[in-house]
Amino acid sequence: MVELLGVLLGAAVFALGVLAWRLLRWLRRSLGLLLGAAGPGHRLAALRGARLRASRALARHQAARIAALAAELERARRDLRLARAGPADDRFRRAKQAFAFHFHPDRLTCAEPERGIRTRIFQQFWGVLRRIERG
Repeated sequence: MVELLGVLLGAAVFALGVLAWRLLRWLRRSLGLLLGAAGPGHRLAALRGARLRASRALARHQAARIAALAAELERARRDLRLARAGPADDRFRRAKQAFAFHFHPDRLTCAEPERGIRTRIFQQFWGVLRRIERG
């Protein structure tokens, strides 16, 4: 049991030593970059890398914001088109339905001379109404 405790204690001391060595190595590199002890090229490259990462992150953020604003603008334009066209389209649709109700050949129950006249009126103006509706 005592031998096992010694082995565990030795492993723990070894792990702490490795951890301390890695921590000191990291501190030396960090201080070297900050103070320029690692050489001017390394410090400049580190600063360029940090600035590059920051600018890329900012660019990604701005691109996402631009995409969101563009989508919002498109929704606003679509809503504006619907608001402008809504009542006029509704009135046109109701007028077209009323015209079809009075003049469509399938709905006519009148005598032959009037039926022929209404059929020709319907055929003549239905094409005009379709062109207006399409735009």
